[in-house]
Amino acid sequence: MKTEQRDTAPPELWQSLPNAPGVYLMKASDGTVIYVGKAIRLRTRVRSYFGEAGKPKLAVNSRDKSTSVLISQMVRYVTEIDYIVTETEVEALILENNLIKAHQPRYNVKLKDDKRYPYLRVTTHEAFPRIHITRKAENDGTRYFGPFVHVRSTRQVLKELTKFFPIRTCTLPLRETGNTYRVCLDYHIGRCPGPCADKMNVADYEEIVQKVCQFLSGNTDAVVKELTEQMEAAAEALDFESAAKYRDTLKDVQQAITTQNIDSVSAADEDVIGIAARTEIACVQLLRVRDGKLLEREHYYLNDADPASLATALSAFISQYYQNAVFVPKTVVLPMPIESVEVIENWLSDKRGNRVGLHVPRAGRLRKLQTLASKNAEILLTQREQNVVYSSGVEPALVELQELLALKHPLRRIEAYDISNLGDRFAVGSMVVLEDGKPASSEYRRFKIRSVEGQNDFAMMGEVITRRFRRALADDEKFNKLPDLMLIDGGKGQLSAAQAAMKAFAASHLPDIPMIALAKRIEEIFVPGKLGPIVLREDNPTLHMIQRLRDEAHRFAVTYHRRLRQKSLSASVLDEIPNVGPRRKQALLQHFGSIEAIREASLDTLLSVKGIPRSVAENIRKHL
Repeated sequence: MKTEQRDTAPPELWQSLPNAPGVYLMKASDGTVIYVGKAIRLRTRVRSYFGEAGKPKLAVNSRDKSTSVLISQMVRYVTEIDYIVTETEVEALILENNLIKAHQPRYNVKLKDDKRYPYLRVTTHEAFPRIHITRKAENDGTRYFGPFVHVRSTRQVLKELTKFFPIRTCTLPLRETGNTYRVCLDYHIGRCPGPCADKMNVADYEEIVQKVCQFLSGNTDAVVKELTEQMEAAAEALDFESAAKYRDTLKDVQQAITTQNIDSVSAADEDVIGIAARTEIACVQLLRVRDGKLLEREHYYLNDADPASLATALSAFISQYYQNAVFVPKTVVLPMPIESVEVIENWLSDKRGNRVGLHVPRAGRLRKLQTLASKNAEILLTQREQNVVYSSGVEPALVELQELLALKHPLRRIEAYDISNLGDRFAVGSMVVLEDGKPASSEYRRFKIRSVEGQNDFAMMGEVITRRFRRALADDEKFNKLPDLMLIDGGKGQLSAAQAAMKAFAASHLPDIPMIALAKRIEEIFVPGKLGPIVLREDNPTLHMIQRLRDEAHRFAVTYHRRLRQKSLSASVLDEIPNVGPRRKQALLQHFGSIEAIREASLDTLLSVKGIPRSVAENIRKHL
């Protein structure tokens, strides 16, 4: 395998992935799948493989140092990451297993015994069907349910299932009538109706079998309701031991029957198609199911597609895609009916060599698979839009912040505000600006607090906000650009003060501008209208961007505060000396550097300064 090795990974490998459950496939430069993994949140998991600046991490959730080094080596070869979104974590687990077996990735651990997940089998081909656990599912005409991930829970459910639906679990070869076997213990405790001794006829037993199949297909309401009622009754009777047993049984039932649509026991070959469209671009997602297992996905973009007539676009895709397809499956699953169905079916049947059907499912496994395909298509369209944003140079952290705050418009301009004061003197405010993710120093503004007496940061913040937007409404060219987001340095108090100041402009034509506050202590993000703060991980790039902007506002305010304080100190002493004007004051400060150095200077040293005659030098000595 010839692959290209890199020292860093491009960030776009993970930036556009959705935070949804699914499976990711890491590919080398030649398209070979070298690693398959599952995740509850795809973007978060894939991003964890890469450190700062895209450098591979040495440890990736592993206690085994050798495994960590192996993963670190693998990441250097990754040039593309594909993914398939699933509905649940269970589906992701089963799909990961199928894909590892199909692709045999270089860096995955692969089992030699090809162990399979357990199924529940109902032998519907027998006169009196029985139920049992099996790890080998075949297309033999019986009913299989699963696969199930939680083996212990599956056994427990099988045990509890016979309490509600007495179905036999033995292996006796029974006939419709004339069975003369001796009943076992299950009959006496009510877990089997005794067909082995002709104690139930075929018709009545068939009703039990149908209820069992309905339950295992997901219709568990009756059983769950009964278990819940028994648990609550036991708790009310203070029989907490029995209540705990009912609770555990209920948990086992709900856990073991978790439905999944990624794997089936049929040997069917199916192409499942989903489609999504926005404006003139449509995305078609094709899921390949082979021998009942979802193994691959492909996606295609269609230009000039009308969202109002997706059936036309879908029909065009099918004609073009299968024109050169090497393999045509027995069933093509569609999201909606299309025109000329019989013509297309006959054409595909000729290419395959036997009958091909176009199917629009209304319920069941195929319907869920088709919904999954459409969901993946929708996510791919979102990813495509984000990639356009990334390639245009917009900071990805801005996109993530926009999503985090559920804002409709992109954050092209963010303004951050801070207050700096020392007691009740020299109080100032600052406004710094981030435009398209970059500091816009020419847009920075500073404010000298005028109306607030004492050390009241909240009132000072309110004054700064009020003056800033009052000048914007007055069409002041220095303040006429409005922000897409306001960042307030501080906690709930500063945020409330800024909100109160903005409410004063409610009657004006000022648009509603969203704002957030960032508290310094544990870096909490406060959002108006939300009870609790947003806390991001320390290594989150969006948090880093907000922190840098907050720190820049603080630096700009402190710099202005120090300048005013230094100017005040200089003015309060030298300006009181006769015949020391601005030029002589500037010459003295440039020569000595500080008031203290001027105070300690001798008369001869003062006379050495250009423009300082003896009479002025003597006045300086006298006053200082």
